[in-house]
Amino acid sequence: MKQIVILIFALLLSVEILSAQELNCRVNINYSALSNTPTPVFQSLQKDVTAFLNDRHWTNHHFETNERIECNVMITITEYNGVDRFTGTIQINLSRPIFNTSYNSPLFTFKEGDGNFVFTYLEGQPLEFVENTVTSNLTQVLAFYANIILGYDYDTFSPLGGTEFYKKAMRIALNAQGSGYEGWSSADSKQNSRYNLVDALLDKRFENLRLGEYYYHRQGLDVMPSDQDAGRKQMLEALKYIQKSDRAKPNSLIISLFFTAKSDELVNVFSESQTTEKNEVLQILKELDVTNTSKYQKISGN
Repeated sequence: MKQIVILIFALLLSVEILSAQELNCRVNINYSALSNTPTPVFQSLQKDVTAFLNDRHWTNHHFETNERIECNVMITITEYNGVDRFTGTIQINLSRPIFNTSYNSPLFTFKEGDGNFVFTYLEGQPLEFVENTVTSNLTQVLAFYANIILGYDYDTFSPLGGTEFYKKAMRIALNAQGSGYEGWSSADSKQNSRYNLVDALLDKRFENLRLGEYYYHRQGLDVMPSDQDAGRKQMLEALKYIQKSDRAKPNSLIISLFFTAKSDELVNVFSESQTTEKNEVLQILKELDVTNTSKYQKISGN
Protein backbone atom coordinates (compact mmCIF):
# COMPACT_ATOMS: atom_id res chain seq x y z
CA MET A 1 0.00 0.00 0.00
CA LYS A 2 2.81 2.38 0.89
CA GLN A 3 4.48 1.70 -2.46
CA ILE A 4 1.24 2.47 -4.29
CA VAL A 5 0.90 5.79 -2.45
CA ILE A 6 4.50 6.68 -3.30
CA LEU A 7 3.90 5.75 -6.95
CA ILE A 8 0.74 7.88 -7.12
CA PHE A 9 2.59 10.80 -5.50
CA ALA A 10 5.44 10.45 -8.01
CA LEU A 11 3.00 10.40 -10.90
CA LEU A 12 1.23 13.49 -9.60
CA LEU A 13 4.56 15.23 -9.13
CA SER A 14 5.59 14.38 -12.67
CA VAL A 15 2.34 15.79 -14.02
CA GLU A 16 2.93 18.98 -12.00
CA ILE A 17 6.42 19.28 -13.41
CA LEU A 18 5.27 18.61 -16.96
CA SER A 19 2.58 21.25 -16.68
CA ALA A 20 4.92 23.90 -15.32
CA GLN A 21 7.17 24.63 -18.31
CA GLU A 22 6.73 28.14 -19.63
CA LEU A 23 7.23 27.88 -23.39
CA ASN A 24 5.33 26.15 -26.16
CA CYS A 25 7.63 26.83 -29.08
CA ARG A 26 7.20 25.34 -32.53
CA VAL A 27 10.64 24.97 -34.10
CA ASN A 28 11.32 24.79 -37.81
CA ILE A 29 14.74 24.09 -39.31
CA ASN A 30 14.81 25.32 -42.92
CA TYR A 31 17.70 23.89 -44.94
CA SER A 32 16.21 24.31 -48.43
CA ALA A 33 19.16 26.49 -49.47
CA LEU A 34 21.46 23.47 -49.20
CA SER A 35 21.76 20.84 -51.93
CA ASN A 36 22.61 17.15 -51.62
CA THR A 37 22.50 17.29 -47.83
CA PRO A 38 21.23 14.32 -45.78
CA THR A 39 18.14 15.25 -43.76
CA PRO A 40 18.55 13.24 -40.50
CA VAL A 41 20.93 15.77 -38.92
CA PHE A 42 18.40 18.57 -39.43
CA GLN A 43 15.55 16.45 -38.11
CA SER A 44 17.62 15.71 -35.00
CA LEU A 45 18.51 19.38 -34.65
CA GLN A 46 14.85 20.37 -34.80
CA LYS A 47 13.90 17.75 -32.21
CA ASP A 48 16.70 18.74 -29.83
CA VAL A 49 16.06 22.49 -30.11
CA THR A 50 12.34 21.93 -29.49
CA ALA A 51 13.08 19.89 -26.37
CA PHE A 52 15.64 22.41 -25.12
CA LEU A 53 13.18 25.28 -25.29
CA ASN A 54 9.99 23.51 -24.19
CA ASP A 55 11.15 20.98 -21.60
CA ARG A 56 13.33 23.30 -19.54
CA HIS A 57 12.18 25.43 -16.59
CA TRP A 58 13.14 29.03 -17.36
CA THR A 59 11.53 30.58 -14.27
CA ASN A 60 10.49 29.55 -10.77
CA HIS A 61 6.89 30.49 -11.56
CA HIS A 62 4.14 27.94 -12.08
CA PHE A 63 2.46 27.76 -15.48
CA GLU A 64 -0.63 25.71 -16.26
CA THR A 65 -0.55 23.91 -19.60
CA ASN A 66 -2.96 26.41 -21.16
CA GLU A 67 -0.81 29.31 -19.91
CA ARG A 68 2.33 28.32 -21.79
CA ILE A 69 3.68 31.04 -24.04
CA GLU A 70 3.06 30.42 -27.74
CA CYS A 71 6.05 31.13 -29.95
CA ASN A 72 7.75 30.08 -33.18
CA VAL A 73 11.46 29.69 -33.81
CA MET A 74 12.71 29.37 -37.38
CA ILE A 75 16.36 28.58 -38.00
CA THR A 76 17.36 28.90 -41.65
CA ILE A 77 20.60 27.11 -42.49
CA THR A 78 22.61 28.65 -45.31
CA GLU A 79 25.88 26.77 -44.84
CA TYR A 80 26.81 23.37 -43.36
CA ASN A 81 30.28 21.85 -43.35
CA GLY A 82 28.90 18.31 -43.37
CA VAL A 83 30.17 17.57 -39.87
CA ASP A 84 29.18 19.94 -37.08
CA ARG A 85 29.30 23.61 -38.13
CA PHE A 86 26.19 25.52 -39.26
CA THR A 87 25.66 29.08 -40.47
CA GLY A 88 22.34 30.81 -40.92
CA THR A 89 19.72 33.05 -39.36
CA ILE A 90 17.19 32.75 -36.57
CA GLN A 91 13.74 34.32 -36.44
CA ILE A 92 11.47 34.53 -33.39
CA ASN A 93 7.69 35.05 -33.51
CA LEU A 94 5.66 35.50 -30.35
CA SER A 95 1.94 35.96 -29.77
CA ARG A 96 -0.24 36.53 -26.71
CA PRO A 97 -3.79 35.26 -26.09
CA ILE A 98 -6.41 37.91 -25.35
CA PHE A 99 -8.69 37.23 -22.37
CA ASN A 100 -12.09 35.73 -23.10
CA THR A 101 -11.39 35.38 -26.81
CA SER A 102 -9.83 32.87 -29.19
CA TYR A 103 -7.62 35.63 -30.60
CA ASN A 104 -3.84 35.58 -30.29
CA SER A 105 -2.31 39.03 -30.64
CA PRO A 106 1.07 39.19 -32.45
CA LEU A 107 3.57 40.51 -29.95
CA PHE A 108 7.13 40.21 -31.26
CA THR A 109 8.81 39.29 -34.54
CA PHE A 110 12.57 39.48 -34.77
CA LYS A 111 15.01 38.18 -37.37
CA GLU A 112 18.74 38.50 -36.90
CA GLY A 113 21.01 39.93 -39.54
CA ASP A 114 22.05 37.46 -42.24
CA GLY A 115 24.93 35.19 -41.28
CA ASN A 116 24.83 36.32 -37.66
CA PHE A 117 24.04 32.86 -36.31
CA VAL A 118 26.91 30.38 -36.39
CA PHE A 119 26.98 27.30 -34.17
CA THR A 120 28.21 23.75 -33.81
CA TYR A 121 25.96 20.74 -33.28
CA LEU A 122 26.54 17.00 -33.21
CA GLU A 123 23.74 14.45 -33.35
CA GLY A 124 23.36 12.63 -30.06
CA GLN A 125 25.25 15.23 -28.06
CA PRO A 126 23.02 16.80 -25.36
CA LEU A 127 22.27 20.51 -25.59
CA GLU A 128 23.57 21.92 -22.34
CA PHE A 129 23.16 25.36 -20.84
CA VAL A 130 24.58 26.60 -17.56
CA GLU A 131 24.02 30.20 -16.48
CA ASN A 132 27.24 32.25 -16.37
CA THR A 133 29.05 29.59 -18.41
CA VAL A 134 29.40 29.50 -22.20
CA THR A 135 28.87 25.89 -23.25
CA SER A 136 27.92 26.39 -26.91
CA ASN A 137 26.74 29.25 -29.09
CA LEU A 138 23.61 27.31 -30.02
CA THR A 139 22.39 27.00 -26.43
CA GLN A 140 23.52 30.53 -25.57
CA VAL A 141 21.40 31.93 -28.40
CA LEU A 142 18.40 29.75 -27.54
CA ALA A 143 18.57 30.67 -23.84
CA PHE A 144 18.94 34.34 -24.76
CA TYR A 145 15.77 34.29 -26.84
CA ALA A 146 13.88 32.23 -24.27
CA ASN A 147 14.43 35.10 -21.83
CA ILE A 148 13.54 37.73 -24.43
CA ILE A 149 10.27 35.86 -25.07
CA LEU A 150 9.53 35.73 -21.34
CA GLY A 151 10.37 39.41 -20.97
CA TYR A 152 8.00 40.48 -23.72
CA ASP A 153 5.20 38.32 -22.37
CA TYR A 154 5.61 39.43 -18.76
CA ASP A 155 5.73 43.11 -19.77
CA THR A 156 2.18 42.75 -21.11
CA PHE A 157 0.81 41.44 -17.80
CA SER A 158 2.44 43.85 -15.34
CA PRO A 159 4.24 47.20 -15.70
CA LEU A 160 7.90 46.48 -16.58
CA GLY A 161 7.27 42.89 -15.50
CA GLY A 162 9.83 41.47 -17.91
CA THR A 163 12.85 43.27 -16.45
CA GLU A 164 14.29 40.24 -14.65
CA PHE A 165 14.31 38.26 -17.90
CA TYR A 166 15.87 41.04 -19.93
CA LYS A 167 18.60 41.24 -17.28
CA LYS A 168 19.18 37.49 -17.64
CA ALA A 169 19.36 37.90 -21.42
CA MET A 170 21.90 40.69 -20.97
CA ARG A 171 24.04 38.49 -18.70
CA ILE A 172 23.99 35.78 -21.36
CA ALA A 173 25.06 38.34 -23.97
CA LEU A 174 27.87 39.70 -21.83
CA ASN A 175 29.13 36.20 -20.98
CA ALA A 176 29.20 35.31 -24.68
CA GLN A 177 31.11 38.39 -25.81
CA GLY A 178 34.44 36.63 -25.53
CA SER A 179 33.27 33.60 -27.51
CA GLY A 180 34.21 35.05 -30.90
CA TYR A 181 30.71 34.60 -32.32
CA GLU A 182 28.87 37.50 -33.94
CA GLY A 183 25.79 39.15 -32.49
CA TRP A 184 26.92 39.47 -28.88
CA SER A 185 29.07 42.59 -29.00
CA SER A 186 28.10 46.20 -28.39
CA ALA A 187 30.36 46.99 -31.34
CA ASP A 188 28.26 44.85 -33.70
CA SER A 189 27.37 47.02 -36.69
CA LYS A 190 24.19 45.10 -37.47
CA GLN A 191 21.16 46.73 -35.87
CA ASN A 192 19.35 43.39 -35.66
CA SER A 193 21.88 41.86 -33.29
CA ARG A 194 21.19 40.20 -29.95
CA TYR A 195 23.16 42.74 -27.96
CA ASN A 196 21.49 45.74 -29.59
CA LEU A 197 18.06 44.22 -28.94
CA VAL A 198 18.52 43.57 -25.23
CA ASP A 199 20.44 46.79 -24.70
CA ALA A 200 17.47 48.73 -26.03
CA LEU A 201 15.00 46.77 -23.92
CA LEU A 202 16.91 47.75 -20.77
CA ASP A 203 17.44 51.37 -21.85
CA LYS A 204 15.60 53.76 -19.50
CA ARG A 205 14.50 55.77 -22.52
CA PHE A 206 12.33 52.85 -23.60
CA GLU A 207 10.57 52.24 -20.30
CA ASN A 208 7.62 54.21 -21.64
CA LEU A 209 7.47 51.85 -24.62
CA ARG A 210 7.40 48.88 -22.26
CA LEU A 211 4.71 50.53 -20.13
CA GLY A 212 2.84 51.04 -23.36
CA GLU A 213 2.99 47.28 -23.98
CA TYR A 214 1.24 46.76 -20.63
CA TYR A 215 -1.50 49.34 -21.21
CA TYR A 216 -2.00 48.19 -24.80
CA HIS A 217 -2.51 44.53 -23.86
CA ARG A 218 -3.64 44.19 -20.24
CA GLN A 219 -5.66 47.39 -19.98
CA GLY A 220 -6.60 47.58 -23.67
CA LEU A 221 -7.02 44.37 -25.66
CA ASP A 222 -7.92 42.28 -22.61
CA VAL A 223 -10.69 44.75 -21.76
CA MET A 224 -12.19 45.02 -25.25
CA PRO A 225 -14.33 41.86 -25.11
CA SER A 226 -16.35 43.44 -22.28
CA ASP A 227 -15.96 47.17 -23.12
CA GLN A 228 -14.60 48.11 -26.53
CA ASP A 229 -14.60 51.86 -25.95
CA ALA A 230 -12.65 51.56 -22.68
CA GLY A 231 -10.19 49.13 -24.26
CA ARG A 232 -9.52 51.38 -27.24
CA LYS A 233 -9.05 54.37 -24.95
CA GLN A 234 -6.29 52.53 -23.07
CA MET A 235 -4.68 51.44 -26.34
CA LEU A 236 -4.58 55.06 -27.41
CA GLU A 237 -2.96 55.97 -24.09
CA ALA A 238 -0.44 53.19 -24.74
CA LEU A 239 0.50 54.81 -28.06
CA LYS A 240 1.13 58.07 -26.20
CA TYR A 241 3.57 56.25 -23.91
CA ILE A 242 5.33 54.83 -26.97
CA GLN A 243 5.42 58.32 -28.46
CA LYS A 244 7.40 59.51 -25.41
CA SER A 245 10.05 56.84 -25.99
CA ASP A 246 10.23 57.64 -29.68
CA ARG A 247 10.80 61.31 -28.95
CA ALA A 248 13.53 60.37 -26.48
CA LYS A 249 15.27 58.23 -29.11
CA PRO A 250 13.75 58.37 -32.61
CA ASN A 251 13.93 55.59 -35.21
CA SER A 252 14.80 52.87 -32.73
CA LEU A 253 14.85 49.15 -33.36
CA ILE A 254 12.36 48.13 -30.70
CA ILE A 255 9.77 50.76 -31.61
CA SER A 256 9.90 49.54 -35.22
CA LEU A 257 9.46 45.99 -33.89
CA PHE A 258 6.30 47.08 -32.06
CA PHE A 259 4.72 48.34 -35.28
CA THR A 260 5.93 45.37 -37.30
CA ALA A 261 3.81 43.25 -34.99
CA LYS A 262 0.90 45.65 -34.48
CA SER A 263 0.18 47.67 -37.63
CA ASP A 264 -2.62 45.45 -38.96
CA GLU A 265 -4.13 45.05 -35.51
CA LEU A 266 -4.15 48.82 -34.96
CA VAL A 267 -6.04 49.33 -38.21
CA ASN A 268 -8.63 46.71 -37.24
CA VAL A 269 -9.13 48.11 -33.73
CA PHE A 270 -9.28 51.83 -34.47
CA SER A 271 -11.37 51.54 -37.63
CA GLU A 272 -14.30 51.15 -35.22
CA SER A 273 -13.48 54.38 -33.33
CA GLN A 274 -15.41 57.62 -33.29
CA THR A 275 -14.08 60.34 -35.62
CA THR A 276 -12.28 62.32 -32.91
CA GLU A 277 -10.43 59.23 -31.67
CA LYS A 278 -9.60 58.18 -35.24
CA ASN A 279 -8.04 61.56 -35.97
CA GLU A 280 -5.98 61.49 -32.78
CA VAL A 281 -4.66 57.99 -33.31
CA LEU A 282 -3.86 58.70 -36.97
CA GLN A 283 -1.78 61.70 -36.02
CA ILE A 284 0.27 59.62 -33.56
CA LEU A 285 0.69 56.66 -35.91
CA LYS A 286 1.88 58.84 -38.78
CA GLU A 287 4.54 60.25 -36.47
CA LEU A 288 5.67 56.92 -35.04
CA ASP A 289 5.42 54.61 -38.06
CA VAL A 290 5.92 56.49 -41.30
CA THR A 291 6.48 53.26 -43.23
CA ASN A 292 2.86 52.18 -42.74
CA THR A 293 1.21 55.59 -43.25
CA SER A 294 -0.81 54.40 -46.25
CA LYS A 295 -2.04 51.39 -44.28
CA TYR A 296 -3.19 53.57 -41.39
CA GLN A 297 -5.31 55.67 -43.78
CA LYS A 298 -7.74 52.75 -43.73
CA ILE A 299 -8.65 53.77 -40.17
CA SER A 300 -10.36 56.88 -41.53
CA GLY A 301 -11.99 54.91 -44.31
CA ASN A 302 -9.72 56.25 -47.06
